[in-house]
Amino acid sequence: MSGPASALSGSVVFFTGAGISVGAGLPTYRGTGGLYESGSLTPPSAEDVTRERLPALWDRFRPRLRAFDDLAPSRAHRSIAGFEGSGSARVTVVTQNVDGLHSRAGSTRVHELHGSLRTMRCLAHGHRHAVPADPWSAGEAPACPTCGDVCRPSIVLFGETLPAQAFSDATAAMREADTVVAVGTSALVYPAAFLIGPEYTAGSRLVWINPETAPPNSTWTWRQGTADDEVERLLSP
Repeated sequence: MSGPASALSGSVVFFTGAGISVGAGLPTYRGTGGLYESGSLTPPSAEDVTRERLPALWDRFRPRLRAFDDLAPSRAHRSIAGFEGSGSARVTVVTQNVDGLHSRAGSTRVHELHGSLRTMRCLAHGHRHAVPADPWSAGEAPACPTCGDVCRPSIVLFGETLPAQAFSDATAAMREADTVVAVGTSALVYPAAFLIGPEYTAGSRLVWINPETAPPNSTWTWRQGTADDEVERLLSP
């Protein structure tokens, strides 16, 4: 499949991973030079969510939070949002990313399987708020504006379950899709990766966009290039 976007109609789901945000200036986690691959970051886990360990957890994410302030959505993010806006298809985004860039680009149907690093919730009551724009002191955790309790990032850490509503909505979208376009994902993070397995994608046209990681099987059409270049080509008029 080489485009144009007119070849995509009906229900189209974009299943996205860290690779789609490379063009926005964020490194991947598992690709070449990725944060986990290089050893510069280890996966955070549910064990880090204690009152004693939360300050260190927030300190780990502090550089990424600061980077968000200077980021703009990538060309791929903007292309997907523009395609939705064209009305050519019913477009849904199912993303493993926690950077919020799909919504910032203008996509309106976005299911964030792993939550968002831009939001937080308190341990005592689960009050949800945006992460403060003004940084708090290193070695501390932000306080809940509602009750004053300590807050954790509203993201899914290793050892935690996916948000039930997001996973349910994503499952329904995948099963109804006429076309599934997987962009910049390693397909190694479960249970999210189950959603691009045959149980959920049978009968859909399958497109795999990734510069280095091959698709899981031969049912996918592999467009081997960057997310920015290949999404733009796929969705060009």
